[in-house]
Amino acid sequence: MLEDMPRAGLEPARECPDDFKSSASTFPPPRLRELPALADLWVNYKGGVGTLIKTSGSMGVPKLVFHTWQQHILAAQAVILNTGLSKRSISLLSMPLNHIGGFAIAVRAECSDGRWVLPHKAWVPTWALEQGVTHLSLVSTQLWRWMQDPIQVRALRKLKAILLGGSAISRKLIKKAYEAELPIITTYGSTETCSQVTATKLGDSLEKLYTSGRCLVDREIRVDASGEILVRGAMIGYCHPGLDPGSSHNNCVALNIDWIPGQARDDKEWYATGDLGRIDSDGYLHVLGRRDNRMISGGKNIYPEEIERALLEHPDIERALVVAKADPEFGQKPAAFVKLSHANELKPIELQAFLRDRLEGFKVPKYWHSWPPKTPKLV
Repeated sequence: MLEDMPRAGLEPARECPDDFKSSASTFPPPRLRELPALADLWVNYKGGVGTLIKTSGSMGVPKLVFHTWQQHILAAQAVILNTGLSKRSISLLSMPLNHIGGFAIAVRAECSDGRWVLPHKAWVPTWALEQGVTHLSLVSTQLWRWMQDPIQVRALRKLKAILLGGSAISRKLIKKAYEAELPIITTYGSTETCSQVTATKLGDSLEKLYTSGRCLVDREIRVDASGEILVRGAMIGYCHPGLDPGSSHNNCVALNIDWIPGQARDDKEWYATGDLGRIDSDGYLHVLGRRDNRMISGGKNIYPEEIERALLEHPDIERALVVAKADPEFGQKPAAFVKLSHANELKPIELQAFLRDRLEGFKVPKYWHSWPPKTPKLV
């Protein structure tokens, strides 16, 4: 059992202050129900109304996760406390609203009694600033693009907070944003955990921003003996085997969902995230990569994300992807795809030398490929 495992790392839960009050104490909140993009997310169950939100599929086939409205409020309160959202704040709904990252932005605005702005397709930070936006959520690709434009960097600098999540963020990008004095907050979470579990805070040092932050209030994290990140808390969602992401559901009762999160379930149950990591002495989480991405080369574990992060430290590398490739001698060896920020070609021997200064020798890719000229758009 998980409870019997040695606690390789544990960050104890902290609670929201008793006097923290949410203005979204009743359901349904009209502003959310009126957003067309959210129309297909709402579902009825015997205890009230909740949501069914599809995961990204990082653990295989996408699945639907059920949360009650009360769970969304609980998840939002912790982020509000960490980011300083208030009734004077304006959030940009900058992420897809049918995914947890976008939905959570709207919920936080509702719970903080603040306002939100719907962006147009080609929005940029200067436009957001003109709308009065104070809080912005981005993925690393968006931030990287806008960091190339000094005008957009100046606009980003004037925001109250920029939340970064969604994927691994290169140390090079974090350092560049830090040196530009951008108010960035690095985060870690998932659909199952109702968005954020850990986050850094405004004013954290550069070294802390390289991590995924500390456990937010009303959550608990640990790393088990195998290195997997485990999470527990009342905001953990429920994945019912009868929920098909390809179908449309508007009534959980028909699917025999009678479980009320945070009540009927054992509150000591840990959710296994499928991510590997460690917790440092200050309680900050370091995410190493996905368990299912791990490759074994000559009996040694290799995590592609670690190699990708090292490659992205190279000043001439814009994008990097590392995958496992069959190798007759070692079983598997890393193969790297790299995109350069200029037209010149870097020789594999040069990149291998660069990585050997940062990684153990067996982690250095044996196979190298140029970035494909066209890559599919990820939804």
